[in-house]
Amino acid sequence: MTLTLVPQALRASGAPLLFGFRLWVAVCLALFVAFWLELDNASWAGTTAALVCQPRLGASLRNGWFRILGTVGGASAIVLLSAAVPQERAAFLFGLALLCGASAFIAAQLGNASALSAALVGATAAIVAGGELGAVGGPDGQAFMLAVSRATEICIGVVAASVVLATTHIGEAPRRLQEQISGIAVEIRRHMSSMLAHAGDIQPDSQAIRRDLARKVIGLNAQIDEAVGESWQVRYNAPLLRAALDGLLQALISWRIISIRLAALPVGHAGRDAGRLVELAPQLTPETPRLTPAYAAPAMLPGSTCAATMRRLIREPADTPSFRLLADETVRLMAGFGRAFEGLALLQEGRVPRTAVRARRSPSLDILPGLVAAIRAFAVVLVAAALWIVTAWPNGSTAMVWATLATVIFAASGDEGFTRVSGWALGTALAAGFAALIAFAVLPGVHSFVGLSLVLGLYLVPAGALSYLPLKPAMFGAMATLFVPLLNPENQMSYDTVQFYNAAMAVVVGCCIGAMSYLILPPVSPAVRTRRLLRLTLRDFRSLCRTRSTPSCRDWETLMYDRIAVIPDSATPQQRSEILASLSLGLAVIRMRHVSLPASLRPQLEAVLSLLAHGDVTVARDRLVQFERALGDPPPMLRRASVTRARGLLQLIDDGLAQHAAYFSGGSLT
Repeated sequence: MTLTLVPQALRASGAPLLFGFRLWVAVCLALFVAFWLELDNASWAGTTAALVCQPRLGASLRNGWFRILGTVGGASAIVLLSAAVPQERAAFLFGLALLCGASAFIAAQLGNASALSAALVGATAAIVAGGELGAVGGPDGQAFMLAVSRATEICIGVVAASVVLATTHIGEAPRRLQEQISGIAVEIRRHMSSMLAHAGDIQPDSQAIRRDLARKVIGLNAQIDEAVGESWQVRYNAPLLRAALDGLLQALISWRIISIRLAALPVGHAGRDAGRLVELAPQLTPETPRLTPAYAAPAMLPGSTCAATMRRLIREPADTPSFRLLADETVRLMAGFGRAFEGLALLQEGRVPRTAVRARRSPSLDILPGLVAAIRAFAVVLVAAALWIVTAWPNGSTAMVWATLATVIFAASGDEGFTRVSGWALGTALAAGFAALIAFAVLPGVHSFVGLSLVLGLYLVPAGALSYLPLKPAMFGAMATLFVPLLNPENQMSYDTVQFYNAAMAVVVGCCIGAMSYLILPPVSPAVRTRRLLRLTLRDFRSLCRTRSTPSCRDWETLMYDRIAVIPDSATPQQRSEILASLSLGLAVIRMRHVSLPASLRPQLEAVLSLLAHGDVTVARDRLVQFERALGDPPPMLRRASVTRARGLLQLIDDGLAQHAAYFSGGSLT
């Protein structure tokens, strides 16, 4: 048994130890370059190298370049602030607080690497300001040189870590992303086929399955960022991969609409309509081969199988509005698969479609979380500065810097903000203890950079390996990344115990102030964010019903997909269903306005939409019935296909209002 466990333990520890080794080499390379250039604070280069090193190659490389952008922006901002308020400490600190608050606000509104870049604007400004203020406070006119020095040190750390990771790590993000997109497409097709094959029978609720698949699709945004960091081809075609995720969400929405419509039909009609769909779309038969990554070949791309199926469904005459709706939604489902397959073609073969895919617009999201983050960062800077001034602590500026870092860097963490920053503070305290042990018990006997590197390796390799494991990532991550600034290695090492403990205590106190700020002013709770998100969505839906200058279906889908992506995990199934219903009904409203209707029927449609805009759901449903009856006896100039499609859309709207009458009337949000 023991002989078996040893090889297993070695295999399990291989990846963590390899990451710890990369972390150690990156830090040593950054320190070597900084020492060689004789920079005044080489520890920032080593600290940045440790921060850039992450287990995922793509995330490390992409975040590294965003760190450079944020660093340059923050250094430029603090130079301009120093020039605007020379020799005025109060105005300088107030301006710094405003800058950090704005940085936290933008970081909380953005996501992924963009949030890191925004956060580093405030973090870099605080770092330069700490050096400029010194021990007594007041801008000393050295902002430009300090900004150049700190920005250089940080950029050295980014480049050193990127070089080490790129030369010792083989990226697999595109392959993993390809497998995940293909696997989700397989699941959607399989469940859709099963639903159509058993239409009319009692089936288990598929809502939980769709919700789980939607979570997986949303989670692929982080995988796209990794793939962008590893592949230049993916980087220049990132909108195509975002469109592939939108296509998967589109397929899930169409599956939901088809499921609801089939459940509302009589048993015989449901089985008949489902059978016709399977005949027209053979990809949805249970016997269709599974779509593995190897099977997701060009033959499955739009222009061949999917496009041919969509044409058959569009041309198929519909004898009932329900079948017309089912056929149209199946077309949308196949179109969603087509967008996903285009993303797979890029990842597999580097092929891109001839038609350009436009980048997504910035979504209209709730600004409350950003405002809370901004107020927190603004208050922390002023409170830490006041503590420094009142106590006349020589290291008070250092405490202010680290309090700002702990607050701004985690501004985009949302619900996990306090957990992460508190783990960061605990890890900082533990790293301070190890730094003291090494600084006074080991380093006095070391007189070369090689010896310093070996000593750093004794700590950084195991600490990096622990940060790789999912045990306490924030705590062990802080132990690995903040050890260097606490140790503060220099060309000429100083072993003044009082100075070391004062500096270390300032770092720990600053991190604790940042953790307390999240406890005193916590992020907006998931329940509040969900309710506000639903209110914002209902407002947009009512605005859509109120105005005749409607957006395109793609714009509405993009907006709603972004809302779905940020809805908290703690949202109830009913709340998730309400936002999905808003997406479906909004698309139905847009499509209804594009259906060819005679001028005599347009006022009835606008009357129904006006009632929905005012939340009068009961009367709106009655008017929907009257409007559908009017369409049942259309004028001679109105084509039968247009009538059938319009009646199907009206049934879709009525189904959504019947299921979520309380939400669309505003009652469930009070």
